[in-house]
Amino acid sequence: MHFAGQQTHSPRLPWLLRGACLALFMLLSACGFALRGVTPMPFETLYVGIPDNTQFGADVRRSLRAASPDTKLVATPKEAQAILQQVSDSRTLREVSLNAQGRVEEYELGINYTFRLIDAKGRALIPDTTLSIYREMPYDDQVVQAKQGQIETLYKSMQRDLVSRLLRRMTAPDVREAFENAERRGESGETPLYDPTAPQPQRTPTPWQTPSTTDPANVR
Repeated sequence: MHFAGQQTHSPRLPWLLRGACLALFMLLSACGFALRGVTPMPFETLYVGIPDNTQFGADVRRSLRAASPDTKLVATPKEAQAILQQVSDSRTLREVSLNAQGRVEEYELGINYTFRLIDAKGRALIPDTTLSIYREMPYDDQVVQAKQGQIETLYKSMQRDLVSRLLRRMTAPDVREAFENAERRGESGETPLYDPTAPQPQRTPTPWQTPSTTDPANVR
């Protein structure tokens, strides 16, 4: 017997909720949705040839540790099963729009970053690859100082995007396959293309020297 106002609980309710959650999960999976999580790399040790006294180098290391916590970042290439080598990096600043008086109305900011990933013997796991990122920025020559600050902010945002793209490339399935194939072939594999112990070029404390709108040499 039930009195007025008394709530009843159907034993079917928990099962209905579970079924709804399962259906939602299957729908999201079918749409290509995936929860972000750990994406372990196949090698146990990794040397990162990016200056660790830069924000970019620090961000790359932090992201790699988060994505593959079982991969140890080592201090020298000789300790590593895989080596991330920085080949080149540059920032560009290009005029893309002028007003009727010939003054710049819009700039295009660019970052071009080239890297490679090799194994301990110098065989390429990821051959030389260039990641490019571009952003457009409205410009007003009446507020040059403020715009230069905006340029710095945009480059920092682009740099964060670059870290994400670099991480996705290094944790891609084909990298695991290339590393495992190289390990199976051993000494009978292809001739190494790179020197894993080659010193990396010395760079300024920051990865890129930010172009200035007031320096014609930096504007193309």
